[in-house]
Amino acid sequence: MKNAILEKMVEDWDKEDNVGKWQPTSIVDKKETVIRTHYTGPPYTKEPTPLERLTQYSITGQSKNLRKQMLDDQFVLKDMAIMGQWTTIYGAPNSGKTLITNWLLRESILSESIDGEMVFYINADDNYRGLVEKIELAENWGMHMIAPHHKHFTVDQGPELLAEMADDGSARGAVVILDTLKKFTDLMDKRVASQFGVAARGFVSAGGTLIALAHTNKHAGADGKSIYSGTSDIVDDSDCCFIIDKISVDERFDAKTHTIEYTNIKARGDVSSKVGFTYEKSPGQEYTALLDSVKRVDEYCLKEIKGKAKIQAALEEDAEIIQIILALIKDGTFTKAKIIKDAHEISGESTARVKKVLERCTGASYQFGHRWRQKTESHNRHVFEILPAHS
Repeated sequence: MKNAILEKMVEDWDKEDNVGKWQPTSIVDKKETVIRTHYTGPPYTKEPTPLERLTQYSITGQSKNLRKQMLDDQFVLKDMAIMGQWTTIYGAPNSGKTLITNWLLRESILSESIDGEMVFYINADDNYRGLVEKIELAENWGMHMIAPHHKHFTVDQGPELLAEMADDGSARGAVVILDTLKKFTDLMDKRVASQFGVAARGFVSAGGTLIALAHTNKHAGADGKSIYSGTSDIVDDSDCCFIIDKISVDERFDAKTHTIEYTNIKARGDVSSKVGFTYEKSPGQEYTALLDSVKRVDEYCLKEIKGKAKIQAALEEDAEIIQIILALIKDGTFTKAKIIKDAHEISGESTARVKKVLERCTGASYQFGHRWRQKTESHNRHVFEILPAHS
């Protein structure tokens, strides 16, 4: 039999313990109180490692597609500038670099070796008259001529356009000529020149062709040859580089025939090590006539012209001593020792130099720089006589 008093006491204690306490809601018995939510954001992905990022840039396996897009080895400028490369040509002002570049472009376009519609000549180094003349030529050949301050073009846009053409794929097959390079970048600043090199390299890597014309240093090298102006960054980044040297200027009447030589100092491809040209300038000459006067010079003729130029330079350098010796011979001084002694006293030059000139100008060919010849008289006496100009 239950104790009623004891049960009542237990019941009262339970009520006191539960007063103010939180009672959990049963998720089984009262499902309506449960709130369910759904995540709608992007799925969580693990950040790729540097190695994984590097791997994703690999183009291994793309060779077939890239080979289909690869340009054939063909010349834009015969023997000098290959399609799909960056070629830089250095020359002094008025050395003929613009003239020869235009002559070679005309040759390639008219022979249909390249498509004139894909050639863009950016002329940033010409006066108004010169620009108009070259625009007329470009119209005849079917190539594009671009110039600063015309149609809102600025030189700053040059490198930008090269980079954009590389990015969108339009660089492939395009030929861009920059005349002159110093207008588009600072050749004396390594950082700026290097930045230009990045844009240029991207352009040619995407199938474009870049030809840049630049200036040589005002002072020649120790060997007398021209050297490029600016830092080495442009030469380092280019695929191919040539330097122009003026070999001779032959003046006849009012016309002057200039001979120049292109020497290759860097190459990636089958370009010539040396290329020669002549052109004729005369007062009042139209640019088209100057362009038509250009001729390519083969290696043998170039060597012959260089030899004559060397002889002429020596004759000009020693002109005073030569005239003194000629006068001495004419006045009856015939022996070698006497000529050297008297020429030394008159000119003030060393006996060694006078002797060198005397011996170098002794011979039988006037065109080879000889101005007198030596003959043997009786008693084995050696004397000099003046050489006729026609000999």
